[in-house]
Amino acid sequence: MATRDLQELFGSEDECPTPCVTFLPPFPHRDRILEAFPHLVPMDSGLGKTEFLRWVNFTLEHPDEIWEAEEVLDCKVYHYLNFVGDPKKPPVFVVEARRQDELTEVTDYTLIIQESDLEQIRSGDLVYCLAQEWERERLVRSLNEKALMKYDEDCLDEAKELIGRAVLLSGSGNAYLFNNRGLIHWKMGKTDAAKQDFAESIRLDESNGDPCFNLGLIYFDECDYSRALRYLRRAVEISPVDSQFLTELGHLYLELEREEEALELFGEALEHNPDDAQVDFHLANYFLYKKNKPRKAVRYYYKGLSKEPEDQFALADLAVAQWMLGNLGEALRIRQIFEQLPKLMPYAMSRLVYLSMEMGDYEGALQYYHRALKQKEPFEPQWLHYNAALVFAKSGRPKQAMDTLDLAVRAGGETVIKRALSDKALEQITGTPAFKKLIKLPSKRGKR
Repeated sequence: MATRDLQELFGSEDECPTPCVTFLPPFPHRDRILEAFPHLVPMDSGLGKTEFLRWVNFTLEHPDEIWEAEEVLDCKVYHYLNFVGDPKKPPVFVVEARRQDELTEVTDYTLIIQESDLEQIRSGDLVYCLAQEWERERLVRSLNEKALMKYDEDCLDEAKELIGRAVLLSGSGNAYLFNNRGLIHWKMGKTDAAKQDFAESIRLDESNGDPCFNLGLIYFDECDYSRALRYLRRAVEISPVDSQFLTELGHLYLELEREEEALELFGEALEHNPDDAQVDFHLANYFLYKKNKPRKAVRYYYKGLSKEPEDQFALADLAVAQWMLGNLGEALRIRQIFEQLPKLMPYAMSRLVYLSMEMGDYEGALQYYHRALKQKEPFEPQWLHYNAALVFAKSGRPKQAMDTLDLAVRAGGETVIKRALSDKALEQITGTPAFKKLIKLPSKRGKR
């Protein structure tokens, strides 16, 4: 901050004269200093002003308070205070600085020992107070913690209001607040707002991998793989030992059919965190859905569930894998576990629709289907509707099958149409004029 050489300005004599008119009282005599600091050992060279010169920069960089005094010849005068002991009483080290035309220079400094001198210094306008900043930060953190509690309770409107107050109170904003508000917006389904929050968090703090990771996951969900890759890679570069970052980047590599790189990342993730069940679950999904090796998948599901036994995603997929292996009894046992749970996750319901259909339990499949529709965000609604359409078709209800397939196509477009045209169970449906009319819908929407 100082633009003059302090050593040259104040260090030529033990008690050098101040270079200009100052608002500060004279520097105290050594006897007064020893009274204020009884533990201080007198130095051979005395306790003059120059011995305290090294205190100047520290006070400028870490002030407890900054006060603005009167304006002198178009210069604004500021006093930087550093309380040596009690934050309300002398002794106080004070540095005087003047600012003019964006140029700031130190003009004097002193050690205040008398209460009356301190009152005089603090008679101006308070510009900055460390105690107030700490109090504000405590309030900001309290609002943030309350917002996260409401987030966990799914009280998202309240969470958003609390985190919004924290952002406003923080002034320029803290990176972690924008990241947390992004999580709230994301859970509310407001992905555009979430993207903006995560991007702002990254701008404020480039050393935190969390907003990069979250932004990467949003683009991953949107199948914008190039952007997802950029942000997930960046998250891993920032935190190369974070198993979650490594696992999701590996997951993305699998989607891009870069299997060798994916497996290498999974290995790194397990090396850094052997207790991370998600690594096992991703490997299980890889062998089940990509490699069609359910037996190998089952081993990884059981390994992951030994770490996180309540993971409904993995448990549902384990039931599918057991069914594919012909282990009907084990698949039924897992389905019974779900029947006893008070709350089912959207993914689990979607899988139970499919599993019940495969077992021939059509009414059970439809019960799970209708339960899934009552949720705010059913998992992959296009395939949820598609599997229900299969149930209706297999149970001899063509009209309901057509109506439900209509919902699936509207949600999933061309991908669902291609699947339906190749599915023998839907041959009677896909050959009707109603379905041929339905096929034209996605292309019409595209032309608009």
